[in-house]
Amino acid sequence: MAVMHAAFDPLYGEAWSAPQLAGTLTMPGCWARLAMAGAVATGFSLCRSLGPEVELLLIAVDPAQRRQGIAARLLARAQDDASARGASELFLEVREDNAAALRLYANAGFGAVGRRRDYYTGKDGSKRSAITMKTALHK
Repeated sequence: MAVMHAAFDPLYGEAWSAPQLAGTLTMPGCWARLAMAGAVATGFSLCRSLGPEVELLLIAVDPAQRRQGIAARLLARAQDDASARGASELFLEVREDNAAALRLYANAGFGAVGRRRDYYTGKDGSKRSAITMKTALHK
């Protein structure tokens, strides 16, 4: 949760609560990966398998540890995990104005396939759309 709170700006309303995270992790087909630097968590990913598709629900890196390739490695591992579970596609949603995340996903082979209007609600009540992206997985 320390990485969750550090990584997601509360302005955008993207961080999950501890009960949301714990509840998701107990669901069939869900898994998480943790990036560590020694004994300190630096990032994580959370995925959910839905038959031939996997959804990347969350990916986060502690701001103090960014620009070291942690997110790219977590994303590559999510793709490998999804493929190993038999998925043919990996989906995700990203805030439309999150330029760094959009670059990360584009560099990993994701393309935009849709938009969810006003998907995110910030603490100030502002609304932002989510871009739905996907990539094909190689088995």
